[in-house]
Amino acid sequence: MEQRYRKVVPAGVLSIMTAMAASADNTDRFELGRIEVSAEQTLPATSSESIDTQALREENRETVGEALDLLPGVTLSTFGSRNEQTLYIRGNDLRQVPVFIDGIPVYVPYDGYVDLGRFTTYDLAEINVSKGFSSVLYGPNTLGGAINLISRRPQQIWEGDIGIGYASGEQDGSDSQRVWMNIGSNQGLWYSQISASWLDQNAWALSDDFEAVDTEDGGLRDNSYRNDQKISLKLGYTPNSSDEYAIGYINQQGEKGTPPYAGTDSSTSARYWQWPYWNKESLYVVTQTSLGEGRYIKSRVYYDIFENSLYSYDDDSYSSQTYGYAFRSWYDDYSYGASLEYGQPLGNHSLKAALHYKLDHHEEHDDDDPKQNYEDDIVSLAVEDTWMLSPQQYLVAGISHDRRRSLQAEEYDSDTGLISDFDNNNASAWNPQIGWFAQLDKQREVRLTLSRKTRFPTIKDRYSYRMGSALPNPDLEAEKSTILEAGGSQLWGDWLRLDGTVFYSKIRDLIQSVDLDEDTYQLQNIGKVTSKGLELSAVSWIGDSLQLDANYSLLKRTNDSSDLVLTDVPDHKLQGRISWQATDPLRLAIRGQYESERYSDSDGTIELAAWSRIDLTADYDFTQTLKGQLGVTNLGDRNYALDDGFPEPGRQWHASLNWQF
Repeated sequence: MEQRYRKVVPAGVLSIMTAMAASADNTDRFELGRIEVSAEQTLPATSSESIDTQALREENRETVGEALDLLPGVTLSTFGSRNEQTLYIRGNDLRQVPVFIDGIPVYVPYDGYVDLGRFTTYDLAEINVSKGFSSVLYGPNTLGGAINLISRRPQQIWEGDIGIGYASGEQDGSDSQRVWMNIGSNQGLWYSQISASWLDQNAWALSDDFEAVDTEDGGLRDNSYRNDQKISLKLGYTPNSSDEYAIGYINQQGEKGTPPYAGTDSSTSARYWQWPYWNKESLYVVTQTSLGEGRYIKSRVYYDIFENSLYSYDDDSYSSQTYGYAFRSWYDDYSYGASLEYGQPLGNHSLKAALHYKLDHHEEHDDDDPKQNYEDDIVSLAVEDTWMLSPQQYLVAGISHDRRRSLQAEEYDSDTGLISDFDNNNASAWNPQIGWFAQLDKQREVRLTLSRKTRFPTIKDRYSYRMGSALPNPDLEAEKSTILEAGGSQLWGDWLRLDGTVFYSKIRDLIQSVDLDEDTYQLQNIGKVTSKGLELSAVSWIGDSLQLDANYSLLKRTNDSSDLVLTDVPDHKLQGRISWQATDPLRLAIRGQYESERYSDSDGTIELAAWSRIDLTADYDFTQTLKGQLGVTNLGDRNYALDDGFPEPGRQWHASLNWQF
């Protein structure tokens, strides 16, 4: 039975399901990079879900955003005007569900986002998603959960894989290439890992159903090029079975174009933007030291650099910058921080405490303007207790206190040529939560959780003029969310597994825009939102050759404080996959996905149509180590969009070869 993506399940259930047992032995992941609510045994029915490297390759998911779209409760979207890939988890955006690599935060200091289209998956062992009830040990700003990208850790003396891939739409010039490599060695006392990938795309092709507009004539999507290179290194020292010390380095180099607006809204103008570089570097050290009798100390220290440049041009020639709205901007951000975690058993309790510190620095300037600097720091203290009520029941309680300080914030007056300081502002927040987890028998698990989480406003939220359209508000306070969730799973023998979750959340002090006059708005803590939803998933194994997967998400969100419409997330999402092991070396799969309508503007005047898509793949094992794949995405060449005026690619073909050793 093939293993694709999984729920975290207890050992009792793993013994029943051979497919899940294979996942439990997936020891090529970097265990020091994991942060989960845990105990001596794996907790039953957690809301944590994972996607492993096998699923990433079988589904041809090259970016983190595309990979997470496989999960219920997750909505893939785009910031079309910036050509950024983003997503929402139960309606919460990436500022409220931060991204981590091996437990280290990697969001952009300025606005709290990351472009998931720049984060490729070739060097990952697993992607872990915690929804709502995420461990307080993650640190601040996990209002809606957390996403943790877990890197590889070699297990053999010599292991790895090398792959090549090619993709093309149905227009000349829409081809793209990719190459990736992972090589690792574990020598017992030490291990090393190197991973590298390169993706290059000239352009991608629109659907034949796309209707031309003034800014886009169809065929090849204008200014849709991209190039992404990534290298990651890890060196680890393991003096014994309980202690581990590792240093990691990640370097991402990218450039991209932003396709111009191609919609029919007369109030939206086309932007002719290009990003000559989009670069990110991370250096981190992760350690774990056993103190005996179940006690340990784990530490993380990191330094993160983010640099990019944005050029705005007069028109689609991308050659002149003479008009007032054309510009060239440079952004230089860095973060550094550390965390210290201590754990020890105490009777039937497993106690953990963590201290986090993070400093965020942002620097920006346009042509001939002086540099403006912004700087915050955050301190978080968290305590978590997992109480084993019985061998099958656990109670998890946690609380954290976060404090953010504004250390520097400068504004530039283009009329006077002077730089002055905004008023400094500080904020703090408490985050308590409690959850009950139980394994009723070998087939059934349940959970009930209640959490209160917060999210501090970013530097951009508080200080940005938004190209002259907004008035800053340095005194913005933290957003606050209270979430009640119930869930569980049911097994029927070794042929069917069902998972279900219902949740209800209330967000207050949500940051929303308020019109000050017809030309200017300001972000204020006026929002109140109620969200409630249902998530269902099923996996069925029929004989030894057929697997069926399906999941469904229902989300209802209500703006209780204003007439502004909540955008970018559909009420309904449904997807399913059938995988058939046709012969010993050949596996065929078909995946279908449907999403209902979604609003694309807060006034509710632009509603994107519902859409559906079918993808096909064929995997062939030439040998035990050489595997090939052929596939097509958007088989029906459907024309659809995730953001108004920014249509998605039409039919695309792809092929790849992967050699494992």
